[in-house]
Amino acid sequence: MTPEAREPARRRRGWLYWTTRAPDVLAALALLALSAVTMIDVVGRYVFRAPIGGADELTVFLMAIGVYAVLPRVSWREEHVAVDLIDLFYPKRWIGLRQIALNAVAAAFMAMVTWRMWIIAGRMLEDNEVTMFLRLPKGPLAYFFCVMCAITTLLLAANMLRYLLGRGPLQAPGASAGERTSGQR
Repeated sequence: MTPEAREPARRRRGWLYWTTRAPDVLAALALLALSAVTMIDVVGRYVFRAPIGGADELTVFLMAIGVYAVLPRVSWREEHVAVDLIDLFYPKRWIGLRQIALNAVAAAFMAMVTWRMWIIAGRMLEDNEVTMFLRLPKGPLAYFFCVMCAITTLLLAANMLRYLLGRGPLQAPGASAGERTSGQR
C-alpha cells in the first residue's frame, strides 16, 4: 500500500482511536519510567549505597498511571481477566445478552467510581495534598484517574450498543444480541 493510500485511513482515526490508543502510549512511558526508576534505585542501593529518595512514591505514581491509562482500552476490547467457568454450560445464543447486562453493570459501577473520585480529587486539590517525601501533588493524579474512569464508562456503554447491533467483541460479525459463534472467545 502506498503512503498516499494510507493517508485517508490516518485521517479517519477519530475520537475512539485516540481515547483508546493515546493512553496506551502514556502507559508504556510510565512502564518505561518505572523500569528506569527501579533499575537506578537498585543499582544505587546495592552498588553505591545511595538509593533514590522517594522511589517508593514514584513507583506508586507510575504504576497507578499505567493501570488507569489502559483501563479504557481493556474495557472497550473486553480483555479483562476473567474466569469463564460458566461459559461451558452457558447457551451461546445468550452471550450477547449477558454481555449487555455485564457492560451495563460495569458502566454503572464506573460512573459511581468516577463521581466519587471526582469529589475526592477536588478535596485533594483544594487541600494541596502532596506525597510525604517528594511533595508531588496528589490532586492532578486523582483527576487523571477520573478522566480515565469517565472514558471507560462511556466505552462500556458503547459496548452495550455494539452488542445490540451484533458487533460485540465476543460476537460473530452480523450476529444479533443473543448470538455468537462457538469458535469465538
